[in-house]
Amino acid sequence: MNFKEVLLSGITILPLIGVVILLLWRKATKNQAAIIGIISEGCALIIPIILLATLRSGETIRFSLAWIPNMNISFTLHLDWLALVFLMTEVLVTLVAMIYSLGEKTGEKNSNHYYALLLLFSLGMSGTTLADDAFLFYIFWELMLIASVLLILVWGYGEYRFRVALKYFIVTHIGSLFVLICLITLFVNFGTASITEIATLASALPLQTQTLLTIFFILGFCVKMAIFPLHIWLPDAHTVAPMPVTIILAAAMLSMGTYGILRFPINFFSLDIIQPFAVWLMVAGLISEIYGALMALAEKDIKRIIAYSSVSQMGYILFGIGSLTEQGMVGSIMHVVYHAIVKALLFMVVGIIIATTKERQIEKLSGLGKVLPVTIVCAAIGALGISGMPPLGIFNSEWMIFAGGFGSGYSPILTILTLIGSLFTVVYALRFFGKIFLGKLGAGIEPKASPKALLVPTLAVTIFLIIEGLLPAPLLSWAINGLAVVFGGSS
Repeated sequence: MNFKEVLLSGITILPLIGVVILLLWRKATKNQAAIIGIISEGCALIIPIILLATLRSGETIRFSLAWIPNMNISFTLHLDWLALVFLMTEVLVTLVAMIYSLGEKTGEKNSNHYYALLLLFSLGMSGTTLADDAFLFYIFWELMLIASVLLILVWGYGEYRFRVALKYFIVTHIGSLFVLICLITLFVNFGTASITEIATLASALPLQTQTLLTIFFILGFCVKMAIFPLHIWLPDAHTVAPMPVTIILAAAMLSMGTYGILRFPINFFSLDIIQPFAVWLMVAGLISEIYGALMALAEKDIKRIIAYSSVSQMGYILFGIGSLTEQGMVGSIMHVVYHAIVKALLFMVVGIIIATTKERQIEKLSGLGKVLPVTIVCAAIGALGISGMPPLGIFNSEWMIFAGGFGSGYSPILTILTLIGSLFTVVYALRFFGKIFLGKLGAGIEPKASPKALLVPTLAVTIFLIIEGLLPAPLLSWAINGLAVVFGGSS
């Protein structure tokens, strides 16, 4: 076992050490608990950056320990270009959410448990992207769900949080069971849980079995993506969850569904099997895009407005995947990252608005730009970003998704409708920004100064969004390499 293999294992081990420290340190203050969480997550972010040079050299990065030899199950982690994109996204989002939480009141009680669960939530996502064993993958997949449910249940807002947490658990767990059926079926047929091995063997299954597994995989992962009509858990969960948890749910966890579709059905089966589903994925993406945007336009709770925009943005991603073109699928992978940055920014802006005004109804908010000068700039860039305005990042990914749609070989009407549907995104983004920040100050609203602990990370994410939009080449390269992995390329 060489140094790089040990270093790879640190992405899961270091956050776990942070969890143990937090659970033992019962009297830790919120700031102390936050520091442990931030250091643990920061180390998990540095490791893949260090390993980036190894990936570029084409060397395989794998950590493996025998776990259940009699069942051919091992604790195996594997970092490739596809995993790198999603891993970096979720770790960075979680790190930002933890820093942002320093300015939030959430977690002031039982701080050690709160930050331990945030680390476990992130660990679940990291393990999901790195696992090269189906058994291990599902354990991390469920850890992600359990940690997030507990965060909503214990630290969520309002008396309905118990009902919301239960709904979130049941709906997403049903999706997980679809995935579990597929993983067990593959394990029974091939006698191995190794995802790498299964990927080389899966095409030998009977065509009917491959088709059924593709259907189940897509359904299961579309629940996690919150694609209409499988989105029913999302609006309430995002609304009730503490803001840092909402940031992670929307900007990081939703992408796990995208990762699952790319890593499993598209990676496992030939295009002949996937092709019949392509147009349906595009149609589902189109419907989700328009539905989410219309609901965001109709909503009055500012947190739910941004929540529904996630349903819409996931539609773009599914549309690009369904195109089965290089441009469309690369655009979808890039859109995962850009969406994470923009969505984190917009929820951080919402958090500042709620913290300074104690109000969430958009009809009661106006004129805040006069008293929140930095926040209005961040909000303006976030609104332009979600609308796909150049030179901000989503413009780059949408360009490729639309190009993929036109090059898919299906009726261009689908892509034209997707383009037209993007206008609804512009409308709800302008409504969000205009109603809240322009005009006269709302009656009865006496906003306080923005807490610096909330403002600084929000400003940092804003700057990062601009940089990612102006310099898309590195992300584009990662996405192209990640797609090559999906279609059997090297790590």
